[in-house]
Amino acid sequence: MEQIDHIQAARVWQRVRGQTAEDEAQALAALIQQEWQNACTYLQLSRRFHGQDSTLLHRLFEQEQAHCACLKGIYAIVTGKKASTRPVPVICGKTGDILRGCYARQMRNLSAYEVRARDSEYAHVFSRLREQEMDHCRMVLQVIGNLGQN
Repeated sequence: MEQIDHIQAARVWQRVRGQTAEDEAQALAALIQQEWQNACTYLQLSRRFHGQDSTLLHRLFEQEQAHCACLKGIYAIVTGKKASTRPVPVICGKTGDILRGCYARQMRNLSAYEVRARDSEYAHVFSRLREQEMDHCRMVLQVIGNLGQN
């Protein structure tokens, strides 16, 4: 018996039902906001650390900011409008909890990029974003692993 690929099945049903341009715009806007939230959080976290972890978090900030710009470019082409981001509040709470939230968002973005890398006009762009998201997951885990060792 053949295993069902749930992602592929979802894409088939999406094609059958027909995804509207509005659905695509909303999905892109959600990705942009998640990337923006991670970028802002990494910048704020980079100020809590010193040395290698601070540098790593600042690099994550820069790369997530670049992801936002890329996604905003796709959004502008798809919708003809400029994408906006909501302000991200100052982070508070335990650093480990904040990093776990970032990791969860990274994994959601990774899943979204995997789907889009298979079947999208911008598949090559989403493939690259997927690769970078995988690396970001590793980097966040590295920082989490270093907590309390400094």
